[in-house]
Amino acid sequence: MDKYCLVKTIVANLYKNPSFRSELVTQALIKEKLLILDDKDNWYKVKQWDGYESWIHKFYIIDLKSDSSIGWDKLDINKKSINELISYAKSFIGIPYLWGGKSSLGFDCSGFVQTVFKMIGINMPRDASQQILREHLSEINYSDIKAGDLLFFMENNNVNHVAIYLGNQEIIHSSGSVKIEKLTDSEELYNKIYKIMSIKNLFNE
Repeated sequence: MDKYCLVKTIVANLYKNPSFRSELVTQALIKEKLLILDDKDNWYKVKQWDGYESWIHKFYIIDLKSDSSIGWDKLDINKKSINELISYAKSFIGIPYLWGGKSSLGFDCSGFVQTVFKMIGINMPRDASQQILREHLSEINYSDIKAGDLLFFMENNNVNHVAIYLGNQEIIHSSGSVKIEKLTDSEELYNKIYKIMSIKNLFNE
């Protein structure tokens, strides 16, 4: 029988291994329901709604009996418009970069994208290398890019960064902090663009 726990703190850090000295790999938010896969001492290995697996200390959670009353895999908000996606993204400007972060306490690049899309009711995988493979995203040419579309960047043959297009050659992303940058002002950034993915079909799921 599946076992679950519920995050009781505003933000909970999740780690690669069951130790606070381990690498912080992601975060969970208050009232998020986690599937328990394993336990060790005061730690649970858990799976989040996006399939991400990591370790959480029991300090952050409340144990739950096996049930579906909370509906961890269901959205509690309705899908909204691209304009609202952009508005949510801009509301986080200035939030510092945090490896493994996906909350207003700090974001990494893919955590930022995942959180902003979740706010409009669209589930995205956790990492940029997974997000680029997300079903219903379609590759487009730079000339066809529209606000809300995703730009993926590659370095050393690895997809290692993602940003949201705002229009007028501008992107918003978490790099040092959540900020807006103009692609035409950064040749280094522009040259690392690997693929541009249209999000329009995500709204028809």
